[in-house]
Amino acid sequence: MEQVQTNQTEIVRAKNKHQKRRKNIVSKTTILTVLIVYALLLFFPLYIVLITSFTSVEEITSTTSFIWWPKNFTFSSYGNIFTGDIYAESLGAPTLLISFWNTMWMTLIPLIVGLVVSGLSAFAFAKIKFPGREKLFRFAFILSTVPLGALSVISYTFFSMLGWTGTPLPIIVPGLFGSMTTVFFLKMYYEGIPDSVIEAARIDGLSTIGTFVRIVFPLALPAFVAQFIFGFVGRYNNYLMPLLYLDGDMQYITLQLFLAQITDIFPGDGQESVHCAAAVLGMLPLIVIYVFLQKLFIEGIAVGSVKG
Repeated sequence: MEQVQTNQTEIVRAKNKHQKRRKNIVSKTTILTVLIVYALLLFFPLYIVLITSFTSVEEITSTTSFIWWPKNFTFSSYGNIFTGDIYAESLGAPTLLISFWNTMWMTLIPLIVGLVVSGLSAFAFAKIKFPGREKLFRFAFILSTVPLGALSVISYTFFSMLGWTGTPLPIIVPGLFGSMTTVFFLKMYYEGIPDSVIEAARIDGLSTIGTFVRIVFPLALPAFVAQFIFGFVGRYNNYLMPLLYLDGDMQYITLQLFLAQITDIFPGDGQESVHCAAAVLGMLPLIVIYVFLQKLFIEGIAVGSVKG
């Protein structure tokens, strides 16, 4: 009798294990299917841009249907960006090169200086004791929650009174003072650095700036890289501020304004391949930066999120 009950119990356990295993397989298969579909939907626009950029103008104009795969791959559209630019003669160089150069210096100058300022501010809030430190940090953090869109009219009026509209100054100067988001992130990272390390550096005779440069910055390098990538992507893709403050001056045109005006710069039928080629070239700097800095970027995000 006992043997029969034992056998029945083992059969029930085996059935339960089989059912659990089958449920796990079904759930994993469902999740994997959803992720694959999501990835296809995510990369489908990129596929369209890439394929179109390698399609000749003649092939595009010869059909009204969508081209899934060009008959002959060609790089002619990438060459047309430099040779077919209607503004190249008046500007002295292809608009793509001018817009890329303007975007880089308008992005890197405030980003690098702002990172240094934010890093020093976060170091002060995290490791230097001074009266009202916590209250000042809370006030600055609360102030940073005000949406910038609500201040657009006020900002434009202010910069117009200074005579800065029509110049890159409104895009560059505010960024030189850092970002409260970056300060908050770096402060959380700094708090994971033992105070004994800071005290040992001061005992060795390092000043506050020397401690930051020689001790804190190397330890927090992954966090700085993560914030650099976030800041670079945000400024590189910034469209509203150049549109608002540069007043359409082609001398200061940025890459995003160039892509927005691509149909005017390269008019005519069948120019979609040139438009897509310009979009591909515009994406390359972001891809290159992430490829070379992804290890430090992931490390900075992972450690920073744990400390936060």
